[in-house]
Formats: sequence, structure tokens, C-alpha cells
Amino acid sequence: MISVTAWEWIGLFIGMLIGGLAEAWGISNPEVLIRLGKWEDRLFVGCIAIAIGAGALALYGLAALGVGFHWGIKPDYVWGVALGGAIFGTGIAISGYVPGTVWMALGEGRRDAIFAVLGGLLGAAAWTLIYQTSFGHWLVTYDNFGLIYFGGKVDTNLTVGFGIAVAWAIIMFSIAYFLPRYKHGKSCAYNSLHKNTKLSPEEEAQYVETAGMLLEGSSMPLGKNNLPEKVNYHWTVSSKLFGVVMMSVGIIIGLTVVLEMFLHQIFGESTTYSWIVAKLWLPAGTWKYSTLVVHTIGWEPFSDIGTLFGAFLASVFFTRRFQSFNNVIPPSWKARFGNSQIKRAAGAFSGAFLMLLGARMADGCASGHILSGDLQMAVSSLEFFIFVIIFLLVVAHIIYRKVE
Repeated sequence: MISVTAWEWIGLFIGMLIGGLAEAWGISNPEVLIRLGKWEDRLFVGCIAIAIGAGALALYGLAALGVGFHWGIKPDYVWGVALGGAIFGTGIAISGYVPGTVWMALGEGRRDAIFAVLGGLLGAAAWTLIYQTSFGHWLVTYDNFGLIYFGGKVDTNLTVGFGIAVAWAIIMFSIAYFLPRYKHGKSCAYNSLHKNTKLSPEEEAQYVETAGMLLEGSSMPLGKNNLPEKVNYHWTVSSKLFGVVMMSVGIIIGLTVVLEMFLHQIFGESTTYSWIVAKLWLPAGTWKYSTLVVHTIGWEPFSDIGTLFGAFLASVFFTRRFQSFNNVIPPSWKARFGNSQIKRAAGAFSGAFLMLLGARMADGCASGHILSGDLQMAVSSLEFFIFVIIFLLVVAHIIYRKVE
């Protein structure tokens, strides 16, 4: 069996790759996830579906051929994962962030990301304290079915797993192809694969508005006839080329996650928050969860630093979206709560608190569960995603509904 273990500092470069690609995609802007919660822009779902499908095929195909991986399937303790997913989805709806995009937003120079980091650390600390209690013990032990994927337990015979992965990939690619990005239009994958498809006036207007939203608050001139202009331009009229780029980014991210597992690391972002808490506030040896995190963490702190730095480089040299920590409030938040910096800071802080509390309770987040876990076809990750999307949609509908 082929097996490789990487040095932890290599995570810096993996993080830079993911952070740079994600910033160019726009996910560091909290408005992107808020609009997903409002079901107005579903690009995130399409890109993640492509990453999951491509990654599942590569992972289980290579594993069936004898390549060794560090499997990162999370245990399916039903009630803890469900409650964690519900809290996580609620936190996303409020803040517009997931653990990884907080670091990306900080690299992009977003002011509200500072408060999101602080809220996230407090949320991680809250779970560290809860983990000590009988309730915390019950959450992670009751109805715990262990490390299972769609085919049962991962073992050395993964031929069946590859067959399931083919079916899973077809489902994921179908979602990316048929789920429209906007209400009036087609998916980016559909537009890019059909040369004669034309954007409807409503769809083209939405692309133009999205491009303007991503550039709002930028402290750097975009320029003319250069790479940054082309990158942002392809969010609008050239939706076909953007679809190709979006699909390519999804495939690259999915294969990067598989590469991390081959290097005996795991793609996760929320663990770093608990690791920071363990180092600065609740030291290992005093708290069970701090001890667990310190003893099991891999290159996550390095990859998170890389994520931040990759987003910084992309926003300065590639997209010109660097914010210089100006007061830029997400449009959906502004329309509902006004232009108050205090309200937005409170929203970013409280939402990130819930988001990290839910992530650590469920033992994973958007990267560790939704991307990496669903790529591995983990039962716990599918459960987590279902509860996340339900609560994200419901809470966002409640929060951002129009008030007469």
C-alpha cells in the first residue's frame, strides 16, 4: 500500500491554494452565504457539489487500487451531529461566515471578520466547557454509530466503495448541472456546456449586480485591460467562461482535499479555533477537550494561516477586492438592519459564536464535514449537511424577510 506522511508546514501552501481560489470565487464575502440562505444565489452549492463528486471518484478509485489515505470520516453520534448542524446553520445565516471563510475574509481585509474571529474563539471555548459536562458526554456518546460511510465501515476492500462513489458523483454532478444559480436562469455548469445558451435579461442583471457586490468597498483600483478586470468581468457577461472556471475550481478543491488525505492530513478549519483556545485560555491537561485537540491536531493551524495569506494575495494582486478594513456591510444585512457598524459587529460576533459552537459539537464544519466528509461519503456528514441547510434557509428567511 502506498502511504505518505507530509510535514505539517506544507499545510501553509495547501491553505494558500484553497484560500486564493476561494477568494477569487468570492466566498470570503459574507453576502455570498447570506444570499445562499435566502436562496437567491446557489453558486456555493454547485461548486461544492462538483468538488465532492470529483473528490469521491478520485479518493475511492485510488483507495481501491491500494493507495493509502488518512481517512477523516467523523463519528455519527446522531443527536450531537443534528444539534450541531442546526446551530451551525443558524450561525451562518446570522454572520455569513463559516470557519474557513472567516480567515479568508480577514486576509481580504474585512472589518467584521475581526469580530467573527473573536466570536468563533468564544464559541470554541463554550464547547470545550460543555464537553466536560454530562450533557456534552451524552451528545457525543448516545446513539453513536461510529465511523461509517454509505457502504458501511471503511476497510481494505473498497471496490464496493468505488461503485457507490460513482453513483454519488453522478448525483453531485447532476445537482451542479441542473440547479440554477439564480431564480431566473441556468446553472453555471449548464451555461458553460451549452454554446448557444443566452442569458435572460434577469439573469444577466443578476450577474452584473453580483460583480458589483463583490467589488463593493474595494480599496484598490481595478484598472483596464488587465487580469483583475478580466477576473471580475467574468462574473458578468462571460458567464460561460466563468462556468468553466467554476467547475475547474471545484475539481481542483476536491482533488486538493484528496491530496491532503494522501499526505495523512485532513482538510478542516474549525479545529484551529479550539487549538487556539487550548493554548491561550483552557490549557490541555485541565480540560478534556483541549487535551483531545492538542493530541490529535495536524497541520490545521498552518493551513488556516495559509488560507488567510492566500486570500490576502489573491485580493491584492488577482481580484483587487482588498477592503483595507473599511466599513463594508453586506447588502442584505444593511437592507434589514441599516448601516450601523455596532449592529454588524454584533451580528458577526454572535453568528460566529454559534457557528463554531455547532461545528465543534458536531466535530466538523463546512470543510471537515460538508466538503471533506461528504467527499468521503460519511453518514455523519450527510446528516450534518441536511440540518445545516434546513436551519440556514429557515433562519435566513426569518432574519432577512422584508419588513413592511
